Amino acid sequence: MMKLALSQPPFSGTLLMLVVSILLLWEKAASIPACMVEEGDCWDPLQETFNSAIQRAETLCNLADQLYVEFYQNQFSSRQFADLNSKLIKRDETVLKAGIYCHSTLAKPQTRGGNFEIEEHLKMLINFVGSWISPLFHLVIELSAMEGVPETILCKVKDLEENNRQLLDDLRWILTKVSPTAEIKEEFPSWEHLSFLKSSNKNNKFLAMFNLSNCLDNDTKFTLHHLRIFKCLITGKDC
Repeated sequence: MMKLALSQPPFSGTLLMLVVSILLLWEKAASIPACMVEEGDCWDPLQETFNSAIQRAETLCNLADQLYVEFYQNQFSSRQFADLNSKLIKRDETVLKAGIYCHSTLAKPQTRGGNFEIEEHLKMLINFVGSWISPLFHLVIELSAMEGVPETILCKVKDLEENNRQLLDDLRWILTKVSPTAEIKEEFPSWEHLSFLKSSNKNNKFLAMFNLSNCLDNDTKFTLHHLRIFKCLITGKDC
């Protein structure tokens, strides 16, 4: 066990709160079986679920990055995205909002007053990831119905939708193991560009995809970063 020397400087308030949060989590984790014996090997369900979640988040990052690039390069959408980017530079109000505002921001985990409460951050991350359930579901539907959609784009969107759902399930399970008595009210922010995506106007559809690809590219990286932090704090692994 790590021991703190008495000569060490006192903790700052924020650091002390973080240490207390970690100690409380370790106390909760002590009630969870360290591992399960499976065919002679020790298998830790919590650690394995974190590994699964991180792997899905890495897949989401790669897919989101590839989709972003393909929207700009594929003949299906390259002209429309170039036009939208030009309007963004010229600070067109509608395009500017689509380019920089993400609906998921409403559920983004925040550190309030220097405190880092892991249970609350996990709950917020669940709603943050959950905010992409509806947009990706409807994007699959709309792209499947559109003419001339490349199979490469449609396959990436389907993979994004499936991996995001599975990641959400992993996060829900992790919360129940870390905080068995935790109650969460899942409130996924609505995507205001959904009506644009469903519009019969092609320009509106591409505006919605422009918003989605910009936000998803950033949000998947944010999710992966926080999952790695949570795994370190909760399991003590890969710190």
